[in-house]
Amino acid sequence: MTATIKVRRPTAAPAGDTSAPTFTLGVALSGLTIGLREDRAWRSWQHIGDRWCEWLARDGASTLTVETQAQVGGPGSDDRRNVDELARASDAAIVGLGTCGSCTTFTIKDAVAVEALGKPVIAIVCDEFVVHAHNVARHLGHGDLKVLTMPYPLEARPADELDAIALEFYPKALDLLGAIR
Repeated sequence: MTATIKVRRPTAAPAGDTSAPTFTLGVALSGLTIGLREDRAWRSWQHIGDRWCEWLARDGASTLTVETQAQVGGPGSDDRRNVDELARASDAAIVGLGTCGSCTTFTIKDAVAVEALGKPVIAIVCDEFVVHAHNVARHLGHGDLKVLTMPYPLEARPADELDAIALEFYPKALDLLGAIR
């Protein structure tokens, strides 16, 4: 007698080849509300996000910021609820930072939450984790999700380097959102 063992795959089936639509602003920033999702774990992204909020305000947008701090449990559920509120209240959003495996996964999941409402969004991911970011996005059915790739590592860089990175990548972020300048 031969015994049969069935090995189960511990992941869900991929979403398929069809990607959910992406969206662009197609207008100037003036009068819009741009959501920014920061992460308490990454001082570097907080620094860059703060500069971008200043520049978004200079360019006529108002900003809403949500700072996440957890992926699971009660605090993680609270964070997802806050991201959902940010998505509903914003015209577009910038979500970061993917600079480790779990942070990248939740950056993509939170960006998808915005895109699922038909709003422009970009996910900010460091180059070391960009393949993982695209894999997660594709797995969630959002293979065309807009990802802005920043250098790795960002953490432990001095403020002047982070300011230079913020300045270099701000126009790229606006281009991906489709903001007319």
